[in-house]
Amino acid sequence: MSQTQASANRIGFSSKVYNSIIGAADKHVPAKMRPLWMHPAGPKTIFFWAPLFKWGLVIAGLSDLTRPADTISANACAALGLTNLIWTRYSLVIIPKNYSLFAVNLFVSITQLVQLGRAYNYQWEQSKLKDFKQEQLKADL
Repeated sequence: MSQTQASANRIGFSSKVYNSIIGAADKHVPAKMRPLWMHPAGPKTIFFWAPLFKWGLVIAGLSDLTRPADTISANACAALGLTNLIWTRYSLVIIPKNYSLFAVNLFVSITQLVQLGRAYNYQWEQSKLKDFKQEQLKADL
């Protein structure tokens, strides 16, 4: 048995299903869509599907803009925002360049950094309010 046959026998069930679906879809891709379909970061690869599903984080971040600022975790927003800034840079360094990964990471970073700004603004306002109340108490005494 050759090494290629041995490695083909180790392919998991989900990979076989995926490959059969892609093989069936190959026959139905229009000629105009063929360059996108065959692209190294096209729909036949994880480089296409991972950024597509990651847009869910952008949608979640946008829906969180309506949350009260006191419920925002500054640490979580900072971690997610900064990590995605790193991935934004990485998506332009890898080969093939993955512009969909770049876009989704940029938008996740922006939404999380806006949330982080809201959290810090809320904390700053609360500290000013606390200081103001302490000044009022001192003035009343």
